[in-house]
Amino acid sequence: MSSTLTLPGDPSVGSVGTVAAVALLLVVLTLTVPTAVAADPGDGIDDAGVEMGAVGETGNGTAPTADPRIVELFPNPTAAENRGEYLVVRLPERGNWSLSDGYHETRLPANASGRVALSMDPANTTALLDDEAASVDRGPAKLRALNGYFPLSAAGDRIELRRNGAAVDTVAYDRAPEGHRWRVDWGEWRARGHDPRTATRTENATVTPFVLPDSPSVPVEPLRAADDRLLLAGYTLESDRVADLLVAAAGRGVDVRVLVEGSPVGGFSARSARFLDRVAAAGVEVRVLDGDPERFRFHHAKYAVADDRAVVLTENWKASGTGGRTNRGWGVVTNGREADSETAADDLAALFREDATAPDARSWSAFRTDTEFHESGTANGSYPTRFEPPGATTADVELLTTPGNAADRLVERIDAADDRVLGVVPRTGGPDNRIVRALRRAADRGVDVHLLLSGAWYDRETNRALVDELADEPIEVAIAQPRGRFGKVHAKGLVVDDTAVVGSLNWNEGAATENREVLLAVEDESVAEFYARAYAADWRGGGVHLPVGLLGGLGVALAGAGAVARREVAFA
Repeated sequence: MSSTLTLPGDPSVGSVGTVAAVALLLVVLTLTVPTAVAADPGDGIDDAGVEMGAVGETGNGTAPTADPRIVELFPNPTAAENRGEYLVVRLPERGNWSLSDGYHETRLPANASGRVALSMDPANTTALLDDEAASVDRGPAKLRALNGYFPLSAAGDRIELRRNGAAVDTVAYDRAPEGHRWRVDWGEWRARGHDPRTATRTENATVTPFVLPDSPSVPVEPLRAADDRLLLAGYTLESDRVADLLVAAAGRGVDVRVLVEGSPVGGFSARSARFLDRVAAAGVEVRVLDGDPERFRFHHAKYAVADDRAVVLTENWKASGTGGRTNRGWGVVTNGREADSETAADDLAALFREDATAPDARSWSAFRTDTEFHESGTANGSYPTRFEPPGATTADVELLTTPGNAADRLVERIDAADDRVLGVVPRTGGPDNRIVRALRRAADRGVDVHLLLSGAWYDRETNRALVDELADEPIEVAIAQPRGRFGKVHAKGLVVDDTAVVGSLNWNEGAATENREVLLAVEDESVAEFYARAYAADWRGGGVHLPVGLLGGLGVALAGAGAVARREVAFA
């Protein structure tokens, strides 16, 4: 019986024509097959009813207990004309095997068994497979020629593995992201060098929450005090005072490193280039994620590691963000106790090293020589302090990242909510976004759910449409009206019962699956209450566009007479 697997495509990749006909080569791989697992229907993969198990292969390439299967695809290399493309199949025994895309069929040699790969370019494929094998401690690949014709399309394809002319396995995909591989045990496309991380926990961490623009000194104080290491990761760096602190830290002997995105929306600014020139001249190692192929669409994370403290933000290292000049943002500073062997700062430092040393990370000097910069403005607003950060408290924290675990964990937390979910984000990606769907499910089962969106001119129309679309559902949705307390909503946060989640993740699917994002979940009632109070004030200022259930009139509480009221947070 044949099985069919449909892969998610890459909407960011344009249509690529079918590769010209080329004689293929057979690659016999003596590799250990990883355990394959059934795909989660929520990840966009349709694999219902297919059971996949571990296979032990012998050194001669045989796998007598395995089911026949297409196990790996690499249709879209970055090389010209897709040179180096390949696919890998698993054959339990010798036989009359072939591959078909519905137009062309290629026979495999009768003596082929075990794990075999088809390639159109032996030289380039050898390097790719050797690199891949080394990265997962697998053995070397062997090549020999195969007469046949089998184009592998980057724009989408449907590939059948056949035995005696009958399909035994099918994989279909829309578009393959450039430089990404797919494997059956991954269930997703992954770029070279990317290994999704599991969520990591630190117990009994010391935590200080804060909001911006109210407390612009809090996110930079750890930078000022660093003695040993200072790692700063961001989407952009356009802050005078942050640059000053990086230079000063390097001058006193601190190991200072910076990692930024090379292709921010709108282009790389000349202002940012001037700051990075300055910090690089002071001995700071600056790396830019802009290599080929790129693991992430954007390096959108905003965090810092200063000795044993970690700063996780929704805001960029610029005047409008950490400078307190415009944005409503959320942030948290945390460090572990001295007895802890691993802290959130250690976990973030490991993430920083992983990203900064990967093949798509370039030195500042190399990036600068072939990049055009553009001028940009600087925010200069001034806003009152309404929410002073509370005293530090002890809490368990969970570090979340994308691509990988963050979106799943957010959905899990929302689905487990008993009392309240307060969400704030500039934009959502629409009512069918997976996080919005989780909010709607929570509201349907009686959880008090509020969603606050940006009222910035470039978000307003889309967000008003979402308010209208959800008007008949028991979820409260509003567009923020800052009224002089901040410029615009840029925070990306959640309060779920007594847990607060703070980080860089916007809720659109591309951010959740293609960007590098960092979030921190803080499990503490007092921290959740701090953000909930700030949230309630922002809601009261922003409930102009008729959140669902608004009865009108001052003093009307929108929250249910349960958890939020009990926690002394009212939405008036």
